[in-house]
Amino acid sequence: MTDPRDDRDPGVTSGGVPARDTSIAASAAAAHGAGPAHGTGLARHRGRPAGRGRRTAIAAGALVVAAGVVAAAASAPGGPGTASAPAADGVDPSGVVMPRSDGGPWERVFSEDFGDDAATGRFESRYADRFSVYHGFADTAGTGRYQASTLSTHDGVLDMHLRTTDGGTPLAGGLVPLVDGQWGGQTSGRYSIRMKSDRVDGYGVAVLLWSDDNVWSDGEVDFPEGALGLPAHLNVHCLQDPAQKCLQYETRASLADWHTYTIEWTPSRMSFLVDGDVIGTTTESIPTARMHLVVQAGSNGGHPPRTAAGSLLVDWLTIDVPAPGARPEASLPSGRAEVPERGSWIAKDPSAADGG
Repeated sequence: MTDPRDDRDPGVTSGGVPARDTSIAASAAAAHGAGPAHGTGLARHRGRPAGRGRRTAIAAGALVVAAGVVAAAASAPGGPGTASAPAADGVDPSGVVMPRSDGGPWERVFSEDFGDDAATGRFESRYADRFSVYHGFADTAGTGRYQASTLSTHDGVLDMHLRTTDGGTPLAGGLVPLVDGQWGGQTSGRYSIRMKSDRVDGYGVAVLLWSDDNVWSDGEVDFPEGALGLPAHLNVHCLQDPAQKCLQYETRASLADWHTYTIEWTPSRMSFLVDGDVIGTTTESIPTARMHLVVQAGSNGGHPPRTAAGSLLVDWLTIDVPAPGARPEASLPSGRAEVPERGSWIAKDPSAADGG
């Protein structure tokens, strides 16, 4: 049996191509939240073990951050090839401290800044009360394989290290934050992640909202998404035809640099922010079904160069939901920008986020 903690190939053909594990039924995948568009197989989903509390920032008198501003700070120095060397302080490697809940219409239900070190192969057990980890099935492209051994934490960051095994299988990483030890359940929310990556040929990342019931037509919202080390993209799939995208945008933010990406999802509008600035907003194809956040990185299709290797680093991530009785509104761009009451708006140039 393949050891889930090492890099030996978890089922490959004689040609080094990952073999699909046909012993895992599609119904089992659906029951555990692994969507067909994002891998076919079983995600490791477990509840919160007794005696361990979730790491959140819910507290009376917590420090505040404005509802529409999650982390409006300049990116820390860094570029392609530097993601594997975070700052040595081990507390705030990206230069922006994880924000706290403001006690307003959004209520913090999950936060993680990866302060607990976990060596390769230990992340899944160390963070079992906080994350469900994808393991042992094909990635979105079908050429890679999700493997728990891609994940570790050190120096205050989650390190999702992507590479190819000696047998030729590209390794992918994926995880789902657990809210109160549970998978998903949100019907609106504010999701923020601060991250950067090496440039790794043949690999990409998607941070997305995905259906709890594993139904693609429930919606798919990808932000950020893109090839590692290249520009971050926004993609909102159409509810009527999820193979189509009702909102597409290539941002001016590079995945090679530290940035904070935020999805604000309300029943009437979704907005998307980079470092606190709104770069897109829409009233179309808004999911109404229960969803959960997924962070996944893997092969982009075909076979990445066998020598390609590098990391996606996450400094912190947070999830807020509407406070009881509250109806928070999604942020709008400030200044001169004219946003239609119905429809979509995206920033057209660097000044557009400030109303240009």
